[in-house]
Amino acid sequence: MKVDKFLINVSRLLAVVMLFSVFAYTPFPAAAAESALTLIWNGEADKDVAVKVEGEANVTRVNASGTKITSNANSNAFPGIYFIFDAKQKDKGFLKVAAEVFKKYASFTVTTKEGNTYTDYLIAPVFGQEKTSDDCYVFFLDNVASARNINMVFIDDAILIPLENVPYPEIMIELNDLIAQAEALRAGNEEFPLQISYTDDGSDVNKAFPWVYDNELEGLDNALEFASNALIPWASEAIASLEEAIVNFKEKIKADGSDPYFRLDPGPGRLPIEITAPTNDWTSRTPLDNRVPANFAGGTYAMIPYPFADSEGKADVLQINYAHNGTSIFGGISIQSPLSQAVNVPAGSTIEFDVYYPKSAQGKFMRWRVRNANSDLDSYLRDYQYNNLNPDWVGSYNGETWLMAHHSINASTGMSSNFILELHGETSRPAETGMLLVANIKITTPDPNGIALPNVVNRENQSVVAPLKSVYNRENDLFMVGSIGTGSVTGTRARHYEIFVDGNNLKAESTHPRGPNWLRSVTGATLSGASTAPGIGEYSFPTNSYQAIRDSGTPGQYKSHAHVLAWYNQAPAWMRQIVPANLPSGYNGTTNFYGLGNGVTTQVPVDKEMARRVQFNHTMYVMRHFLTTDTKYGSSVSRGVIPFNSWDVLNEEIHESRHSELIPTDVNNWRTSLKHTNWLVAMSDELIGGDITEHYIYLLFKYAHIAAPNAQMAAAYKANYADLPEYMKLDGHDDEGSIDAYIVDNPPRLTYNDYGIASRSKARTVYNMVRELNTAWLSDPLYDGRPLIEDIGIQGHDSIGKTLASDNQYAMALYASLVDQGLLSGISYSEFDLKIPTNAPGGGATAPAVLNVRQSDALGYQYALMYKMFTKFAPYIDHIISWGVSGSGWQGSYVLFDSQNNANAGYYGAMNPDRFILGHSYLDDYFEGEYEKLQDGYEIDLGDLGIYKR
Repeated sequence: MKVDKFLINVSRLLAVVMLFSVFAYTPFPAAAAESALTLIWNGEADKDVAVKVEGEANVTRVNASGTKITSNANSNAFPGIYFIFDAKQKDKGFLKVAAEVFKKYASFTVTTKEGNTYTDYLIAPVFGQEKTSDDCYVFFLDNVASARNINMVFIDDAILIPLENVPYPEIMIELNDLIAQAEALRAGNEEFPLQISYTDDGSDVNKAFPWVYDNELEGLDNALEFASNALIPWASEAIASLEEAIVNFKEKIKADGSDPYFRLDPGPGRLPIEITAPTNDWTSRTPLDNRVPANFAGGTYAMIPYPFADSEGKADVLQINYAHNGTSIFGGISIQSPLSQAVNVPAGSTIEFDVYYPKSAQGKFMRWRVRNANSDLDSYLRDYQYNNLNPDWVGSYNGETWLMAHHSINASTGMSSNFILELHGETSRPAETGMLLVANIKITTPDPNGIALPNVVNRENQSVVAPLKSVYNRENDLFMVGSIGTGSVTGTRARHYEIFVDGNNLKAESTHPRGPNWLRSVTGATLSGASTAPGIGEYSFPTNSYQAIRDSGTPGQYKSHAHVLAWYNQAPAWMRQIVPANLPSGYNGTTNFYGLGNGVTTQVPVDKEMARRVQFNHTMYVMRHFLTTDTKYGSSVSRGVIPFNSWDVLNEEIHESRHSELIPTDVNNWRTSLKHTNWLVAMSDELIGGDITEHYIYLLFKYAHIAAPNAQMAAAYKANYADLPEYMKLDGHDDEGSIDAYIVDNPPRLTYNDYGIASRSKARTVYNMVRELNTAWLSDPLYDGRPLIEDIGIQGHDSIGKTLASDNQYAMALYASLVDQGLLSGISYSEFDLKIPTNAPGGGATAPAVLNVRQSDALGYQYALMYKMFTKFAPYIDHIISWGVSGSGWQGSYVLFDSQNNANAGYYGAMNPDRFILGHSYLDDYFEGEYEKLQDGYEIDLGDLGIYKR
């Protein structure tokens, strides 16, 4: 017996051992506690590791009340404790305690009674104390052993609580979490287990993936062993030791970066340093955008002291007092300041500034336009988080709550001596005023003395990697993948994609350049550009572009998507001049207004029947040119039908930002959040706020159903022909009420297409619109068994962002719920690509520029998250279209192949999302929580619509 090995002194331990503490954390499972804490006395083996505990007289106890030990065995009242005190027992005076007890309690007190004498023993293991083979500590109470008759033993109240009901102290929770982290680090993950090399040169491992030498495990293993056995008194030391071991071990993990699915943290690269800044000697200037009034409609600016409570050390800020007269397209202000020093701005530089904005500014502002050299650079205010419940910064000024946003823009290269700052208000707003504060404007560039990150090398050509469509296709119960580009399908398009679209050639400006000579204003006047004899002569079709898709490969192998019948932009001049006869111009808080589409220079009032006839004919001719063989529409039997999988009927009709101020006050709003594009809303005119079936969006989709009818539509059209409006019958689009000749066996999926759906208020606005329109369609006499709006097309022109995937998942859940209700057929991502903003890991980049390894990994990680989300919602998705084949997408965005047609990180992230994410865990902090939110079963909070789980 080694009872002299350690000596526990009560007074010493009272000074150094923490008092037991109880915290509300996960308790030890009851079943496990019961089986593990039934102790057995092992005689000499247990006595051999015992340590002596000195007793101390208890002069305050005067009676024998309280719970006590009454046997020399286990007791339900004292789980994990076995005390031999009866004089009849040979081993009297030994106390055996399960180690688990000391992970719940730092110590406890045993009190013995001999006659009228009470003695306290403070029970706590000492550092280095040995344990028994069954994970227990043994203590020897020598006064008990020498006592003639111990007739009663008490244990303090703390230990009376069954151990399984005692939460772990907070420090033990922290330690256990750290142990789990260390064990995960040592093991690697399911995709990339940590390899151990037992050679001198690592020749027995794959060096592309994480590995260490066997002798490099020692430090972490020792720290883990200590931490795993640590009790409360030395938990702090165990935590410090393990944290240090984790840091050291991470430095020992190796991988050569040769495989695109795995990379260790390459480091931060060259961090930005300031090279120049405005002097803040601001003066007015002629606006860069001529839609801003030259006098700024009375708007002013001034430098003022920083006005918020946290003003210590803060420089003056630029105050912009915005004014909009309600008559210009939008308001604004344009000012300039010299730079503190003229510099030759190098590539990779950024313009940084902070904007403080009041909550009352919601919906008022569109964008900043800045210029440091010769190019205009835009950064939008539409995504400001006015309703953020947990903002990073909040202040009070002028009796209002203010928030802050940071802007970071890729700077123009070249000599810069002057800085221009121009604010643009939102379009279609009434006369109003507002205020913004701008601070900390500077131009930064990567530190030339820093260590640059290496550029990524994309090694595999598109011709050798697995086709994207070999994973993503309907045969795999997933969805089609496609790209922009029409004409014969060859190269990257042929190998990787299945469905194709052109960005411009089916827009009205291209297909309908000449107006019909029957078009008249309300006064009977002709409209400029509308002088062509009605019929096919008005139109110009890109037939060969889509016929070539049809004729490539085997029949039906490749498919087309059409973009777009109606849009506020790229309409022909003759059509753009149409305005409603009875609505005022400019948003006024109601549905009774019209907004101006792009390019409107002349406004001619036209009655709604005339405006409806324009759009009805446009839809009939454009769709039937491809979907029929009728010579009326410029087709022929010899040419044959050119099928389309899907067709964008209407594009981007939700106003850019009005939804952000309307949805928070009315979650079901949509009708006042529309742009009311002048030539489209003219179809409804004074009826715009009334019967939903008179709404121009309802009518546009109804026309598309008629243009490409299924058999049910053809029958309904014939049955209700007498009640159809006269304008539908004027131009020969039926044969005495029959449209049977135009029946399409598989009509294209009719789609509403829009961008910015990652904005939750816009996503909800689209949801509200589709739900109400499609519900009304169910009662329409022409209802054909298909939803009015069949698909929602989410453009997906997005940027790498910390919550991009989960914000998109919110929209997907909204629209999937419509599918579940039978009010929608599906969803598509119609124009998908990703920008790399300046605040992304590794900094900003503009395609087709070569990326550094950190930028590349961030691009792959974001594509992986998005395709993980797409796969989760695959039953609802028809197709995903990449808005670029190689090199670059829209406005310098990155697609899946670089300018050399080599697969980039985005391709690998898309092909195997889980593997890519698990192989780039160093980016987990930037994308914190995103991967977890995309797992099956994650609950998506849709607010008043409840929880969506998939």
